[in-house]
Amino acid sequence: MPAKPTANVRNGGRLREGKRRSILRGAKTIFLKKGFGGASMDSVAEEAGVSKMTLYRHFLSKEELFAGVISDLCLGIVDSDLKRVFEQEPQQALRAFAKRMIDTVFAPETLELHRIVIAESHRFPKLGALFYRSGPQACVDVLAAYFDKHRADARLKIRAPRRSAEEFLELLRGYAHLRVLLGLDKEPSAADIRARIDAALRHVLR
Repeated sequence: MPAKPTANVRNGGRLREGKRRSILRGAKTIFLKKGFGGASMDSVAEEAGVSKMTLYRHFLSKEELFAGVISDLCLGIVDSDLKRVFEQEPQQALRAFAKRMIDTVFAPETLELHRIVIAESHRFPKLGALFYRSGPQACVDVLAAYFDKHRADARLKIRAPRRSAEEFLELLRGYAHLRVLLGLDKEPSAADIRARIDAALRHVLR
């Protein structure tokens, strides 16, 4: 039987996680203020209130740090609680997932980070792939896995799980997301969000 972790080990783990959270908060502030190109590891360390040694212990590069910020935002959609959400019947599960997705995608800080990626991906070619892999792809992957697991459920109309996942998420965003990104419109109203979720649900539910 494995030994239980000592209090020191548990406390050390909480301390490391606390430092990591501080670093990610500081990094998000710096990226939003200075963009990817203008941000530096020095400025992140200062903003987070940690030493450069501590910063590099958690993130080896600015690219890895940016990926951490995006992944952290995505955790609002795909965190450990999602397993409990997906144990509900399909309509409830997918409605809850869709609400998480819309809340995250249209959040001001997510939109601003998206703008940074678009603006700077030409100078930093890996930035776009990094953003997609750490954010949108992670959301597609978890929804596609859900559809694949439940494709035999008579309540769902799923032929190709990954395609269905991408179409479901695109129905949630639609052209409203592009208009908001371009500053042509404000975030969707509560009524619009309900309509988008209903449309996405009709696409995959019988």
